[in-house]
Parts: sequence; structure tokens; C-alpha cells
Amino acid sequence: MKISEQLISTLPDGEAARRFAEEFEARHPRAAAVLSSDAGVLSDVLSIAAFSPLLAATMLQHPDYVGWLRKKRKEAGIRSTAELMESLARFGLTQSTIPPQVLYARFRRRELLRIFLRDIRRLATVPEITEEISNLADAILATALKNAENEMTNRYGRPLAQGGDGRINDIRHCVIALGKLGSRELNYSSDIDLQFLYSAEGETSGGTRGKVTGREFFVKLAEYLVKLVGSETGEGAAYRVDLRLRPHGRMGALAMSIDDTVRYYQTDARPWERQVMIRSRAAAGDADLFKQFFRRIESLVFAANDSPSSALANVRRSKELIDKTGASKSGFNVKLGVGGIREIEFLAQALQLA
Repeated sequence: MKISEQLISTLPDGEAARRFAEEFEARHPRAAAVLSSDAGVLSDVLSIAAFSPLLAATMLQHPDYVGWLRKKRKEAGIRSTAELMESLARFGLTQSTIPPQVLYARFRRRELLRIFLRDIRRLATVPEITEEISNLADAILATALKNAENEMTNRYGRPLAQGGDGRINDIRHCVIALGKLGSRELNYSSDIDLQFLYSAEGETSGGTRGKVTGREFFVKLAEYLVKLVGSETGEGAAYRVDLRLRPHGRMGALAMSIDDTVRYYQTDARPWERQVMIRSRAAAGDADLFKQFFRRIESLVFAANDSPSSALANVRRSKELIDKTGASKSGFNVKLGVGGIREIEFLAQALQLA
């Protein structure tokens, strides 16, 4: 594969790009011949390889992604969650023999090639890039949630509860995104912070494994969803899932009813836990359920009887706790250190609360 030395000299790691080209040609000679015939695509692929060892490994593992990138490299604009869900459905039709965990991990890597290229070519702003990375996570979560719903309903039946009118209705549920995903600021290596909510207590209609309570159903649903998007495969997990921000942290139930969750924020939640909810939204499932939930806790998050000075003091105390327990003893921690990401985040949230 003939490579322009002028191109190599402009890359952040020219030797990595050169090694990638040699290995790609050795492992995939036909794909390498096609790649060599298009200088623009070759330049894009080598640039990606020079910037990202992970995506270089992805292209070596799946040379057909290079052909896909060739078609998508000039696309402009942010792809919505709905568009990405459609792409994932089409991708799934061509990968029908692999487990869903592998499917989601592969799809994420393939889409990151396109997003990353737009990033390093400066064809999109930072907010546009983080929004599209977040849309990608939403699309995978929504698809995995449908998969989990089908599996749990087959095992235990539909979760049902009696409404105020006496009718038996399906119990609604949603996956709440917190942190960077909640504010659509996900980056390439972010984990995803999630919380699971359902509308009412009840019981399932019964399936191949009998009946369970509504809470048991949604806890099992949450466990299965986390397994789908967070289990390590031969190609890694789609995402690292963090559930520690849910009520009661590691000790809390994976899924809680809206009434129990609201009660927690009214009585037990610490100031920083209410602060977390500034960056919360529905990532998958019933978005109206999340809106109903947030209306009930909004006055706790942005308390009318709280003064700006006390709001700022609460945020300061939360940051001081992090400084004591999480900051690095040596060197600079870009996330938790002075002037780091968490400090900027807390400053912004302090201003919002004030």
C-alpha cells in the first residue's frame, strides 16, 4: 500500500498509521487494494488509525467497515436517536447469528468511526460530537430495552397494576440517564450512569417461569439490560454501566417505583444526590413517566426556600468530600483534580442552583 510521506508527517502518530497500513494490507489484501485506489478514503482511514488505537483495531478486525465508511464519510449533520435505531436494526439483519451483546458493541464501534472522522476533520463542533455520541448510546439502550422487555415478558408475562379507575393497565417504565449521558455530553470513553423507574406496584400475568411482583420484574429487566449493553465480549462491552447514582447507591434496588423514588428524594437524598438530577432525562422507555417523575421532584432539586448562598455552600461541601476521598495523591487528575472536569461541572451546577 503506497502511503504519502507528506500525509504521514502531518499525523500525530505517523508510525502507528504506517504499522496499521502494513498490517491491513497483510491481513486484507483485497480491501487494501480498494483502499489504495481512493486517496481521500486512505487519508481518512490512516488519520483515524493515527489518532485512535481502538478504532485502528476495529478496522483491522472488520475491514468491511472501511467500505461502509467510504459511503458515510461525507455525510453532514447530527444523526438522531431514531435514525441510529433504524441503522442498528438494519445492521442487526446482517449480523443475525451473533449475540446481542456483540451486536451492540460492534455497532457502536462502527458508528464511532464516522463520528470520530468528523471530529478530527473538524466538521462538527464539540457539542455536536458529544450530542451524537449520546444519541448513539440512547439508540443502543432503546434497542436493548426492547430486547430485554421481550425476554422478561416471555419469562414472566406482562407487568400489570390496577389504576385509579379500577382498570388493569400495563405498568410503565423508563431508563433515566444521569451524568454526561443525561446532559448529552458523552465522550468516546465515558461510562453511562443509569437509573430505572416504573410507574406502579403490581404483578405479572405469568409466563414460562410463572408470575413475579412488579418490582421483581423490573429489577430483572434492569439486570438483563445491563448485561446486554455492559457485558464484556471478545470485542469488549458496548458501554461500562454505572448504577451507583441510583437511590441508596450500591445498596439500593436496581429499579424502584415512582412513588418510592420520589419519597427517597423527599426524605433521604443528600444534597449532592438532588444535584445529580439537574442532568437527568429519559434515555429509553416511557418519556412521559420521567416527566411526571421530575415534576414531583423539581421543587426539591431547585428548592424555592433555599438561598443562593446555601445552594453554593452545599455544592462546595460536595466537592470538598470528593477532594478528600477521590483526588489523586500524586500527579494531576484531569477529572477530580483542582480545575478538573468535576470542578467545572460542579461550578456550573452551583450557578444553576443559585
